[in-house]
Amino acid sequence: MTPTTAQGLRATVSAVCRAEDLTAAIKAVTPHVGKEKDGGGVERVRVVADAEHMRLALVATNRQRAAVALVPLLEVDDPTELDAETDTTEGLDFTAPALKVITQVFKSTGTERLRLDITVQTLQATDVDGLLEGRTIRIHAQGEYFDENGLDRVDGAATVLRVCAEPIAQEASFLIPEDQLAAWKATATALGGLPLVATATGHLLVASGALESLMGLTILATGDAYGTTEASLGVPAYNGPAIEALMDLLIDGTPPGGEPAREAEHALVTEIQHWIRTQTNATETSETSETSGNTEDAEGAEGPFGGDAA
Repeated sequence: MTPTTAQGLRATVSAVCRAEDLTAAIKAVTPHVGKEKDGGGVERVRVVADAEHMRLALVATNRQRAAVALVPLLEVDDPTELDAETDTTEGLDFTAPALKVITQVFKSTGTERLRLDITVQTLQATDVDGLLEGRTIRIHAQGEYFDENGLDRVDGAATVLRVCAEPIAQEASFLIPEDQLAAWKATATALGGLPLVATATGHLLVASGALESLMGLTILATGDAYGTTEASLGVPAYNGPAIEALMDLLIDGTPPGGEPAREAEHALVTEIQHWIRTQTNATETSETSETSGNTEDAEGAEGPFGGDAA
């Protein structure tokens, strides 16, 4: 059985991913989808296929929480229309129930890999090597986002990016609101646990997976954490290669505030990276000069957020 895309629709991105990565990503992200009445497109899950960087991203938010999943693509086919300028990134919106169909169809089939064919209107997943090889499920995307009240779309990637830059709180004690526990439990079930940190500004960050390489499934999600102290460790909640991936996912390429805000985001990441390097160098200098008793300048350095270095 040879899978085909919908009649009249040419696949703009065709790739292969690990089935368990995609299903876990869907299960981890969809609990954080909002409701249509809340506005801002929070009832949609953004699915962005990046052929150049060989990854598929899923983004969801409900204003209280936001989650981003990065799924590595094992193979990406070359563009078929050689006479046309090809965009290597394709983004579509889907409902959470539509995406969950994929997890249900390929549940307990022994599927290791899925072929994904993305058109301007659909996402098609095909079993490559499971018990039901050739089985195909096609889900249809939502129409282009439009709000009759003129509300801008809520950017889940920007929300996660901001929390990644927040400093980790010194005290680990905090409270997760009861009405948010069910969503976090669903994410924990999908990931096999819930590794998280709390920030000094009252947020939690779940960071799971291949955080240092992005070679495997990577999840970053955030929500409210009550009771954290303003005292911080002076280091960001997360600083790794997923930062650039999040920047690539910003809606229209810019966070709220336009190009100056995007430049500020880049400057913030650069500042964080520079500060971490200086702290590493300071620590090495401290160890070298400890015998002479001159360690005052290497310790107690202030981080980019005004906190003391750990």
